[in-house]
Amino acid sequence: MDIAALVYPTIVLITLTFIVSIALVSYRFYLVRTAQVHPGYFKLNKGGKPPKRHDALHDNYNNLFQVPILYYSAVVLAISTQHINETLVIAAWAFVCLRIIHTLVHVIYNNILHRLTVFFLAYVAVGVMWIRLVNDIINAAT
Repeated sequence: MDIAALVYPTIVLITLTFIVSIALVSYRFYLVRTAQVHPGYFKLNKGGKPPKRHDALHDNYNNLFQVPILYYSAVVLAISTQHINETLVIAAWAFVCLRIIHTLVHVIYNNILHRLTVFFLAYVAVGVMWIRLVNDIINAAT
């Protein structure tokens, strides 16, 4: 398969990360501008309590640098070893779509059961990517 098949979902995930980042920064400016949070709070995230919506955006932004690292590293390894196949691409798109859903649940209504379910399914998708990738690399080496 073509490299683009893995690059496209990766671009979507990177775009999601930028969108959440911009939303978080914009919301922080809004909170300071409307005097809901003192600007000094953001220096160490201490000295007050921002609204729960801020915490959800902040936590979601941090989440986009946790499990997605497994996704990004699988994509880099797949491209560099030229082990791109349909299973990997389907699992990549599943992971990215589930991360989008996870973000929406997290920042819109934050139901923990819904979030956990989507998180688990995304984790399974990235696990499938790694299992298939490692299997292909081992089989190619033998």
